[in-house]
Amino acid sequence: MRPLVTEEVYRVRYYELKNDWKASISSIMDYFNDVVTLQTVQIGHGVDVMSSGEYAWLLLRWEIRVDRYPDYMERVVVRTVPHSMDRYYAYRRFEIRDTSGACIVEADSQWILIDQKKRRPVRIGEEFYRRYGVDTDFHQPLSFTRIPEPEAVDREVFLRVRQSDLDTNGHSNNVSYVKWIIETVPKEIENGHLRRLAIRYLHESRRDDEIVITGTFRKCSNFLEGMHRISKGERLLTLVRTEWI
Repeated sequence: MRPLVTEEVYRVRYYELKNDWKASISSIMDYFNDVVTLQTVQIGHGVDVMSSGEYAWLLLRWEIRVDRYPDYMERVVVRTVPHSMDRYYAYRRFEIRDTSGACIVEADSQWILIDQKKRRPVRIGEEFYRRYGVDTDFHQPLSFTRIPEPEAVDREVFLRVRQSDLDTNGHSNNVSYVKWIIETVPKEIENGHLRRLAIRYLHESRRDDEIVITGTFRKCSNFLEGMHRISKGERLLTLVRTEWI
C-alpha cells in the first residue's frame, strides 16, 4: 500500500515575514497545518465532517528542522505524507522544497484521534489506514527529542489567551504556542536563525485562560539552546526546546 501524498504550492506573502524578509517559523507551521487539512478533505473528511464535533486529530508533538527559511515572494512546495499508525496514534512527515527541488524544511509530528464529545482517545479504525494508504501491519513510530522541564527561568511572560489564538476546535491553535514562546526570546537571539524546534503539547488552553510562558537559554558547542514551558496555574501545558545559530 502506498501512503497518500498531498502537496501544495505556496508563495511567501508579506504578512508571513519576519523582519529579515523571510518566512517566520509560525508561517512555516501554518503551511503544514493547511496542507494536512487539505489531505483530510482529500480523503473525504470535508468541512462538514470536521465541524460535526465527532472526531478530531489532536496534535501531540512537533519536531521541525530548518535548513533555510524561504524568502519574500518565493514559491515553495509543501508536502505531507502519513508515516504510520498505532492504536490511537498517527505519525506524519512534512517537508518544504524550493523550486530547485532542494528540501529546506522538514518536520515530524505525532497525532492522536479523539472523540470530541467524550474528550477521550479513539482507536484508529481500518478505514483510516485505507484512506491514508498506511499499511495496517506497519506500526513503527517516529522518534522525538526528549524535552525536560526547565529548572531555571531567565525570562517570564504573562498572557491571556485571546479569541485570535483559537482554532476551529475552540482551543488554542498549535502555532499560537510557538508565537508565545518567541515572546521570551531576547532580541539578540530572536534575530538569529531558529534551526530546530521541538514541541510537546500536554494540555489545551482556551480563551481567557491566564498563562505563564518561561524561557531559559544556554550556550552549547555551536548553537544556543532555549528551554521553554507554558503553564496555566499549576498545570503544565506545553514544553518546547529551540536551537538558535
